Amino acid sequence: MKLTYKPGQTIMEMLVVFFIISIGLYGVVTLIFSNVALQEQDQHNIIAMNLAREGLEIAQNVRDSNWLAGVDFDVGLGTDTGADCTAVPDWNGTGFPNFDFSVDDIAGGVVSASNHPDSLGMLTNQSGTSTAYSRLITFAPICADPSDRSITQVPAACSCTDAVINEKIGVRVKADLTWNRKGVQSSLTIYSDLYDWR
Repeated sequence: MKLTYKPGQTIMEMLVVFFIISIGLYGVVTLIFSNVALQEQDQHNIIAMNLAREGLEIAQNVRDSNWLAGVDFDVGLGTDTGADCTAVPDWNGTGFPNFDFSVDDIAGGVVSASNHPDSLGMLTNQSGTSTAYSRLITFAPICADPSDRSITQVPAACSCTDAVINEKIGVRVKADLTWNRKGVQSSLTIYSDLYDWR
């Protein structure tokens, strides 16, 4: 069998091959960029969850330290003062953490990377390099009605700003986090109930 030469046949074949290869490469590149974007989103979600958990753990640490000091379990958790129930953690990575109740909205709770040399670069609400995260901790008393031992949360039986008329048996701690990522606002809220079980 004798092959005949047809001009342009190999160019057409090459164009088809290049088209098929480019479609395959486009799929691979799209998959890589999607994977990188999802990894970045996961990283922000993990940081936000850890910051929220840190706020709850500081509140638990304050409650446990109060027990060891022999004082009421809710001292320093906002519900003992009749003041505003919102705060930000006040901690530079060293010493004993507590809460700053002068912040009343999440916009004022910008989380910073600490400049303190002993803080190991921890994130804090004190001065330092600002991050994209804002954190606000809200405290609400958990009260029991002495007549029927039912449990209620604010604003029903007792609140941060009113006198406690029923027995306080715990504090609900809520951590709110917001952050911006590429112009998109994201948020996260978690709760923990700290009871005076001691």
